[in-house]
Amino acid sequence: MSNQTVLLNINALQNLARLGDRATEEQLFQRLTESFRVFVQQRIQSQEDGEEIVQEALITIAEKYREIDFTTSFAAWAYRVLENKLLDYYRTKQRRESRITTRADGDATGSSWNPDPEFKRRLLNCLQSVAAANHRHAQILHLHYQGYSAAEVCAKLSLTKNAAYILLSRARAMLKSCLEEGGFKP
Repeated sequence: MSNQTVLLNINALQNLARLGDRATEEQLFQRLTESFRVFVQQRIQSQEDGEEIVQEALITIAEKYREIDFTTSFAAWAYRVLENKLLDYYRTKQRRESRITTRADGDATGSSWNPDPEFKRRLLNCLQSVAAANHRHAQILHLHYQGYSAAEVCAKLSLTKNAAYILLSRARAMLKSCLEEGGFKP
């Protein structure tokens, strides 16, 4: 059977692997690995990052390929998984670069920028007022402005994404009201 599977395409390998043929499954993932590496190397310069993306895509495929009934082709679906991992990589990379740029810009002008001591005092008082009114509002503000992603905030506070956005919106409104009007409506 192994001589026959050498000539099979990825879709045929997937069909055999799905039936429980262990050798075919290994061959399927070997072929996907080789193909994915070439695909990713053409798009990403960092070999380490590329390998991580390939591994993440293969893990996702291994977890799901047996349960899905493919209407078009397994290969097309597998490459879509890889493309989604690449998009996640680009988004994450862009966010990191944005944070680094923001921090670098802040550091460059930090020595010449003198914050208004009155505003700083008002801000601290307002943050204390927000924390006194609702501790979770203060927590979410703190995590958000430290740069945690929405998913990380949700995990830390055991919230759904929607609940986190609502909580953050309310916390910002309280803080804005306090800063602009000297207080807020609880």
